[in-house]
Amino acid sequence: MRKSHPIFPDPMADSVLQHGFHAHPPGRSVGTWQAGERTWNIGYTISGTVREILAQGETWEQPHDLMILKSGGSHAWEVPRDVREPWRVIWFVFVPKPEWIPLLDLPEEFPRFSRIALAGRKYDGKIRRSLLQAHRFAISPAGGQALAMNALERALLWLQAELKIADVRIDRRVQATIELFFKRLVNPPSIPEAAAACGLSPSRLGGLFRECIGQTPQRWLERTRLNHARDLLLTTGLPVKLVTAACGYNDQRHFATRFRRYLGLTPTQCRKHVQKKPHG
Repeated sequence: MRKSHPIFPDPMADSVLQHGFHAHPPGRSVGTWQAGERTWNIGYTISGTVREILAQGETWEQPHDLMILKSGGSHAWEVPRDVREPWRVIWFVFVPKPEWIPLLDLPEEFPRFSRIALAGRKYDGKIRRSLLQAHRFAISPAGGQALAMNALERALLWLQAELKIADVRIDRRVQATIELFFKRLVNPPSIPEAAAACGLSPSRLGGLFRECIGQTPQRWLERTRLNHARDLLLTTGLPVKLVTAACGYNDQRHFATRFRRYLGLTPTQCRKHVQKKPHG
């Protein structure tokens, strides 16, 4: 079971507090981490993929995706076990300067969480290079903090320039579909039904979903249902049969097969595996 990380403290100085450039192997995961009232978290995926887990749902980060977790936000993440390459990411925890706040006003995929797909975008390379430079400054022994903050600011300025060109945002119809799925996890609508609810054809909804979320509606819905099942198994004593029904599956055997394929354990093994873990 992933451990929860404490809220990061809120220092007074505007600075880079933590940073890293890591390659996380398949199967690696980190439990819920929460920023403080003034701290922010920014990450850029160099290669590989990762599943971001938010209180309201989940999303996937692919190469050239940039994510920002706003102050007070929380998330967990997991590198899929079935991928072949590690997730290479450069990241920073920082306290922004007051004048940065407009630069950090980004489209939100979930409350306090933004993910911007930069692959193929005009300023992707400039944003990536600025972040890499910020990391090099942050690990330097002298004068690194101020230079790192300057490089981070450049990355945010290039990001705003990119957003003005691309006008990137989550399509309102995709957002409406996500909300519909959340409301009906026990009895999820079919894709044609969800598409009709927002005035789209199934193929058009699928295209918008892939463009905004990075996966098909079917894949997003199933992963969300299975994540909900995992949470019920870990936090309640509900029998597997009732968990199956609560997540919209009519057949317990089919549910167990999908659960095992996604998480690598059967529902019963998942619960027992966690119960064997020591606390703390």
